[in-house]
Parts: sequence; C-alpha cells; structure tokens
Amino acid sequence: MGRIKRSYYSRAFYHVYSRGNNRMSVLKGEEEKGLFLSSLARYKKRFGFKLYGLVIMDNHFHLLLETNETNDISKVMQSFLLSFGNRYRKRHHYAGHLWESRFQSRLLVNEVYVLECLDYIHNNPVKAGVVAKPEDYPWSSFFFYSGSINNRISDYIALDRFGDTSTIT
Repeated sequence: MGRIKRSYYSRAFYHVYSRGNNRMSVLKGEEEKGLFLSSLARYKKRFGFKLYGLVIMDNHFHLLLETNETNDISKVMQSFLLSFGNRYRKRHHYAGHLWESRFQSRLLVNEVYVLECLDYIHNNPVKAGVVAKPEDYPWSSFFFYSGSINNRISDYIALDRFGDTSTIT
C-alpha cells in the first residue's frame, strides 16, 4: 500500500521542516548552510513561492512559506530537497538517505498562527540551547524582522516580509 497523498492549498501558509537522517548534522558548517540557502533561493525563483521565515540548525531546518496558485509545496520541497541532497552527496561523497523522512508541513490557517510560527522559528536556537537570545543566531530570519543589518542570510536569499507587499533584499 502506498503513502497517502498529502492535501495542499494554493495561496496558503505552511510551516515546513525536516531533520537529518539519524539526526545527522547535514547543515553543520557555514558551507552547508550557504549551499542550502543558495539552493533554496534557486527554487524560490523557479516556483515563485514566498518565504517569510526560516532557521537553519545543524541537523534540521524550519521554513515558513506561502504557496502560489500553480505550485504546491510538495513539488517545491521534492525538487529543492532532491537538488540539495544530490549536491551534498557529491560534495561529501555520501551515499544514502540525507533526510530522516519526507518533509513535514503544517497548514497555518490564520495570521495568529503565522505570527506564532515565526516566533517559534526564531526562538528555535534558544530552545535548543545554542544561543541565549534569537538575535545571537546568524542563520535565522530574525534579523529581517528586527531591522538589523547583521545577517548572513541576505547574502544568499531575499525574504518576503510577512504583512508587507514589498520584498526585503
């Protein structure tokens, strides 16, 4: 028996996340995080989804995105994770599964849930004990919302500000 097909909606907000297989630190170094972000930027441009928030931890990631009318997140994430995985395997001479399972996603049904999700994403490094405050972690979209220019993410990808029609570059 095959997997149950996931249901997705166009123009919907999703919290998307995945973890390295066996909790492997797939995204441990700055190079891996940069590779992840540059791959994500390419698929953001290709599929036209909006990216409102993210955090990249050593062994997992969280994204807050909005789908468009033509592409659901299943196709976006399949393409993106396959591309990143192939590049990672080639670079590290790695064979096998990179991710623990299919990516996970949660539909965010209103603005309150979107804002709670952003808060959760930005506080993930604090909860994990990596840093004391969200602003101390450079691989998060926290900087876009705090107004700080001290971030590494903007070197790789443009985020969309939730509640605003302009794109932050």
